Amino acid sequence: MDDDVAREIRARAAEYGIELVGEALPTSQDPLETLTLRRGEQHQQVLALFLPRMDVMDLGDVPRIEPGGPLLMIGPRVTPRNADRLRAAGLNFLDANGNAYIRFADTLIDARGRTGNSVATSYQPPAGSTLFTDKRSQVIFAIVSWPELLEGRLQDLATASGVSVGFVQKTLILLEGTKHLERYGTARTARALTDVDRLIDGWAAAFPSGLGAPSKTRAFRGEFTPAALDDDGPVLYLSGEAVAPWIRRNPTWTMYVDDLPRDAIRAGRWSSASAEPNIFVRSRFWREPGESATSEEGRVRTAPPLLVYADLLLSGDSREREAAEHYRADNVRLHAR
Repeated sequence: MDDDVAREIRARAAEYGIELVGEALPTSQDPLETLTLRRGEQHQQVLALFLPRMDVMDLGDVPRIEPGGPLLMIGPRVTPRNADRLRAAGLNFLDANGNAYIRFADTLIDARGRTGNSVATSYQPPAGSTLFTDKRSQVIFAIVSWPELLEGRLQDLATASGVSVGFVQKTLILLEGTKHLERYGTARTARALTDVDRLIDGWAAAFPSGLGAPSKTRAFRGEFTPAALDDDGPVLYLSGEAVAPWIRRNPTWTMYVDDLPRDAIRAGRWSSASAEPNIFVRSRFWREPGESATSEEGRVRTAPPLLVYADLLLSGDSREREAAEHYRADNVRLHAR
């Protein structure tokens, strides 16, 4: 359905002599893209924002920040009422019917009352949240874990998140649009998270099918003895039950690594053929600000609290879920402040 909307949006723009230049139009799953509007010799870079419904509730979520140029809102259908509101606010928009207000250079397109496009009529927004995709979850993880990154350079936040600066910028726009991020003062970097508990709830709910999905996990059966590891091997970050050993006498081990710990595999005789694995390994997706491979913490370290919390929830075991809530109360929310 999103592809159909994108095709119609391009066709309606072409009717007005406007070319939408960019790798792709935004969609419900990736709702922000930088585009260039081109009409003859005139051109304007815009931040295109996809709004699945373009209704009053959507309008309340339009971000106030506009890096790299003005906003262009696109979607399947805008109601006459909301079209009037957008137009009065001077905001560019275009829907699949061809209703539009687009102003740049000496170009002005103002089209009203267009209906009847089958794509606009039949479009249904896909189920599921667009905020907690894997890459956006990495950015959210970084700013919940180290909120001071919000007041620093975008490059530092990108490094901590493992994504590009441009992707960080788009994610911050979405967080502001969903009221999870607010600005204060006059400085460009004066930003703070809001409603952090709801943000953590959403992040943790998306974790089992996202960053913690089985497809991203290597499972083994064996022993894990930190004391048996070589001093100069890759760092291992323990998470989940491994950080809360009081839950069971024989805990499972969840760890995040940059490279598989060959010495641990040999020493513990790990096997990937077991039907009852007790060791779960995932690739590390973050970089802690100021971290050093030669840290006094040694090779075996504890993963950031938000990740420990999500991994405790992941098992579904009632004792682990109870431990997760205690761990969150003592560690996660405090760290987010």
